[in-house]
Amino acid sequence: MALYSMRKARGCWTCIRALHRGSEATPVPQKDSVKRVFSGIQPTGIPHLGNYLGAIENWVKLQDTYDTVLYSIVDLHSITVSQDPTTLRQSLWDMTAVLLACGINPEKSILFQQSQVSEHTELSWILTCMVRLPRLQHLHQWKTKTTKQKHDGTVGLLTYPVLQAADILCYKSTHVPVGEDQVQHMELVQDLARGFNKKYGEFFPLPKSILSK
Repeated sequence: MALYSMRKARGCWTCIRALHRGSEATPVPQKDSVKRVFSGIQPTGIPHLGNYLGAIENWVKLQDTYDTVLYSIVDLHSITVSQDPTTLRQSLWDMTAVLLACGINPEKSILFQQSQVSEHTELSWILTCMVRLPRLQHLHQWKTKTTKQKHDGTVGLLTYPVLQAADILCYKSTHVPVGEDQVQHMELVQDLARGFNKKYGEFFPLPKSILSK
């Protein structure tokens, strides 16, 4: 089943890129947009009950609620800390199998590997050039993680909220399921969308948070 899903995801990349091409041709304001959900999960570790109740269970429900639903296994986010390549590769398969077993349906949503779509990192670089360093340094999660890691925090750890914003904006997502600890990051996403729209014309919708209960 995991192999089937990954193959199907490869077939979806054409569809994903078509979303970009269509969006470039006819940028639309948010009020006219199709409702589109995006969310991602890191492939590291085996999901526990908290992951299921906090995110995956909600993902399954969203498949029947919104017009387009995209779920990504965000392997690029996982390498903000050191990873063993062999273990990480296996974790991608394991996470795919877990999501399918929990009810993520490739017939209702698009499930894909983040690093296989280069537009994520391309847009991330553009957005990185739009955000000021103090804004990232004042994010709560950066402060928390660097307190624990002291001087070992990487630039990737600092800028991963920008990659997260690129993940979301890449598909002109209108809704993003998040926990309360991600509210600050969603504010950054919205600010980057506003800044881009102001500079280049109306292009990105301002995605709304779907807070996990």
